[in-house]
Amino acid sequence: MTHDELQSKTISYLRFPLTLGIIFIHFDLIEHVFTYHGVQYGLDRPLWYVFIINFFSEVLPQIGVPLFFIISGYLFFHGVDFNGNVWQQKLRKRARTLLVPYLLWNLVAILIHAFYLIPGLFPNAGQEQICITPLRLFHTFFANFPNQGIFVMPADSAVTVGGFPYPVNLPMWYVRDLMVMVLLSPVVFWLIQRLGKYIVILLGIVYFFYHPLFEPDGSWGVLMSQAAFFFSWGAYYAIRKEAFVERFRRYPYMPLLYLPVAMADSLTRGAGYNLYIHQAGVLLGVVSAVVIVAGLLEKGRVHVNATLAGSSFFVYALHTSIMFEVSKVVFILFRLSDNLWSMLILYFATPVFTAAICVVLYLLLKRYIPSLCNLLTGGR
Repeated sequence: MTHDELQSKTISYLRFPLTLGIIFIHFDLIEHVFTYHGVQYGLDRPLWYVFIINFFSEVLPQIGVPLFFIISGYLFFHGVDFNGNVWQQKLRKRARTLLVPYLLWNLVAILIHAFYLIPGLFPNAGQEQICITPLRLFHTFFANFPNQGIFVMPADSAVTVGGFPYPVNLPMWYVRDLMVMVLLSPVVFWLIQRLGKYIVILLGIVYFFYHPLFEPDGSWGVLMSQAAFFFSWGAYYAIRKEAFVERFRRYPYMPLLYLPVAMADSLTRGAGYNLYIHQAGVLLGVVSAVVIVAGLLEKGRVHVNATLAGSSFFVYALHTSIMFEVSKVVFILFRLSDNLWSMLILYFATPVFTAAICVVLYLLLKRYIPSLCNLLTGGR
């Protein structure tokens, strides 16, 4: 297998497991208490239970979006002599592959959310009101802070203000920030051409310290420092005409370093110094994931599944809109109760069931309404 073939297969293989990991991030049963018919389940949380949830929601899958940014930065500059004309061509292409799906999937999330508010169909119907103004629509699509979008909770409800500026379809923040990096790509190219690896190192230092030191509760700056660093890291290899998979494989010991750091990250969640451990873990984790997958592919231990790889963006974009309703189906299907083992079954089964439903919907749409499928996935 050539270096180019291994790189292509590694990128394709990683797409689905990274996406599945992101579903685990969003189905965090520590951050979001499972509620069914007004009853909260899983409130008894011993340390071992908290460790498991943290490890599989707040630690391992947190490498997903950074690695997606590395891949996106690499593919954006790969195989071209970048200039103004190339940038314009890529902007037109990214309008189809990023902007159109971004707008459509946020619209889908709005429609699904509105459906959940129909009185009589869902127990929480009526708790939110819909208030449509141009400014609220803008916030809904680009920075859906609590009660600033078109869905408004009653005045006497407890609403958390601040935090990360996510759109109404939460996972689409990655696409939004990727579009910003695409617009800034001439600046990225110019800096890498003149400063080489040093600009990537500088952005890495900013990424590592900005979140813990300046805005531990999250902000635009945290998200953009992440996007700028990892996109530029991937871009650096493409501009230098190097395969990032082969570069990462020069560090085969990374998985051995990553595991104890990941364990420490999970054990120290909530501590003031944890964010430094977390940031270090993400850096080690993205390299480790590539090293492990590339090694398994080269040895023939795993193979790329075209269906799973092709459906990854669809799964990524849809899962948060259906995930919590799927969890209720899982709860009934497995006849679960309020004990820790039931909650763990729910925790591990819901993301898998959610991903499976999304894949089936993707295949049906691709077969029967391919034009709509192409619009929603950007032709992926």
